[in-house]
Amino acid sequence: MTQTTVYPKHRFYFNVETETGGQQIASELPSYRIACQHIKHYAKETGNQQEVYYIRLYRRKNHRCWSVLQCRVKFRDDQVLITGAKYIEHKNAA
Repeated sequence: MTQTTVYPKHRFYFNVETETGGQQIASELPSYRIACQHIKHYAKETGNQQEVYYIRLYRRKNHRCWSVLQCRVKFRDDQVLITGAKYIEHKNAA
């Protein structure tokens, strides 16, 4: 997203990354919903349906990764849909 939004600090936060190149799309997001919005916006900008995205959940206290959700996107008409979402072991995550 082009403008910077400052979110309140919570106990947990989410980072969104792409699999190819490990590019970070967004960081320190307060919810999965907002993370998905960032993925949809990025996918619409790039037009890439093949990209794999990772939503990583971190605990703010020690900044350790607690879980990783892997997903893809699919374009239908003028919508961008999140598909194939599954939790993966963060030890196995890219």
